[in-house]
Amino acid sequence: MFLVVDQAAGFVSLDCGGKDNFTDELGLVWTPDSQIIYGEATNISVANETRKQYMTLRYFPADSRKYCYTLEVTSRTRYLVRATFLYGNFDNNNVYPKFDISLGATHWATIVISDAYTIEVEELIFLATNPTICVCLSNATTGLPFISTLELRKFNGSIYLTQFENQFFLSVSARINFGADNEDPIRYAPDFQIRDVTVTG
Repeated sequence: MFLVVDQAAGFVSLDCGGKDNFTDELGLVWTPDSQIIYGEATNISVANETRKQYMTLRYFPADSRKYCYTLEVTSRTRYLVRATFLYGNFDNNNVYPKFDISLGATHWATIVISDAYTIEVEELIFLATNPTICVCLSNATTGLPFISTLELRKFNGSIYLTQFENQFFLSVSARINFGADNEDPIRYAPDFQIRDVTVTG
């Protein structure tokens, strides 16, 4: 089951479960996934989390299907995909979900929620070989599969070029800004690729 998203210049910020377009404090425009006709949208409330994109989410049945977002891309171009997950006890069950996220048919990660109020982030970098990609949720073993945000960022030139990119994607482990004079993460617009860089002492 799919939702097809047409984005401008490979730049997508989906507010999963949202209802309206909005611009955040960084100047990023978020688009709701309200065209989707499956799954359920719900609101959550998490103390100290005021960003609008984390006040909603979309969840799906814990069945044998894959629930996919299809994003249009340019073939032979590199992209970053970021998916985030903030549980917030949306189902009032206090059962931490565990489920899979995949890029097309390729397993990307197993999402294991261990704290209702912590945002889980998964990122990968890949070379597009087709005009669309699918990001899919499936295989819930506990709770319900859900997603808070889905982002797509197009890279320019040969950044992140690898000799194996036709067979594999790069999974982002961490980005660390050594020697920074404060603890603020670096994001858009100083980093035009919209990467989260974490400061370490």
